[in-house]
Amino acid sequence: MAQGQSTAPGAVDAGAAGQAFRPFAGLRVIDLTRVLAGPYCSYLLGLLGADVIKVEPPGKGETIRRRTGGDPALAEAGVSVAWSTQSGNKRCITLDLDRPRGQELFRELAAGADVVVQNLRTGSAEKRGIGYAQLSALNPKLVYCAITAYGGNGPRATHPAYDSVIQAVSGLMSLTGQPDGDPLKVGPPVIDYVTGMNAALAVVCALFERTQTGRGRFIDLAMLDSNFALMTSALTLFVNTGKQPSRPGNDAASRAPASTTYRVSDGQFAIAINEEHQYVHLFQSMGLAHLLDDPRFATLADRNRNIPALRVELQRVFETNTAAHWETVLNEAGAPGGRVNSLAEVTAHPQFAARRLFQQVSLQADGSGAQMQLPLAPFSVDGDRGSIRLAPRPVGADTDAVLGELGVGAAELAALRADGTI
Repeated sequence: MAQGQSTAPGAVDAGAAGQAFRPFAGLRVIDLTRVLAGPYCSYLLGLLGADVIKVEPPGKGETIRRRTGGDPALAEAGVSVAWSTQSGNKRCITLDLDRPRGQELFRELAAGADVVVQNLRTGSAEKRGIGYAQLSALNPKLVYCAITAYGGNGPRATHPAYDSVIQAVSGLMSLTGQPDGDPLKVGPPVIDYVTGMNAALAVVCALFERTQTGRGRFIDLAMLDSNFALMTSALTLFVNTGKQPSRPGNDAASRAPASTTYRVSDGQFAIAINEEHQYVHLFQSMGLAHLLDDPRFATLADRNRNIPALRVELQRVFETNTAAHWETVLNEAGAPGGRVNSLAEVTAHPQFAARRLFQQVSLQADGSGAQMQLPLAPFSVDGDRGSIRLAPRPVGADTDAVLGELGVGAAELAALRADGTI
């Protein structure tokens, strides 16, 4: 966001999250990824202390740097909100990996690294001499994570994809939407981010094993497989019974008879009532205790036979008051429920601020001093979610420094820049 605008609730300054938790301090990660999934993996490692070196093509870097939709000025400067979201704590260099010297320099970087994360199409790294077998021969301790759309084998191994395509191909869209409507995709790019999380977990597992064996590992991680993990219950049901779950609309996954969304006086309200004692709490707290003796709703079997009638009874009472009222009444009674929030509403809620999920950083790439709120780790350890110690960097800002660490002198740097290698 531009300088002078109010900051998002829940932002914290660097170091304010408590006692420092930096388990990956001293770890070097080479990030040869783009868009969201791979960059989020290395971003998580960087939040927790790793030295992440981001490798991009010379010139404008990866295209997401200039993706509009947030702050146009930041996009024009090459540090768009879409890119910056997972680009803190990364030293940024440029290398043309289609040139022999660029490939050679990448191999030199990998020889001194702990982790390489790449999301090139299957086979592309090997063609450039930077596949796992080629780099592991130089550095047997290397943990190498290859993120692709469909994985390293199978008939779709070389196919490209993005989040929305994976949602379609995986069957996730077939499970989303109203029962009598068309399939729908989930709004945010959830597959990208769960893939990044899975990649970070796999890297951490391989690093832990390395402490015992002294050797690295090759990680084959597919967006499709990560999406299947999100669909575990539905997919396990199908492979064991052949039953395709119907699209539930706003009904809870449990398909419990009361569990859906209702209109309240100022919006929509969701409840999830799965246990018998929760039905008791729900009916009593809503002034509907008499339904406990109603033969239509006395038992779970009765409620399942009379779902429309049950929901009419609940809707009649829900619409008499506000979401805030029902959140207090139901949750204090032990009946789970909550308002269907917009992003403005959820980020303004004290719970968001209490969890300290974002950190404010100053972007100095274009000299504007613009401020941006960036996400921290989705977990805390002794109150610490990691920190952003280095704001998102301009394209190639650290090329000279990083290659200088490899012994590349000023004269060669100038020559490499002149011929487009960096």
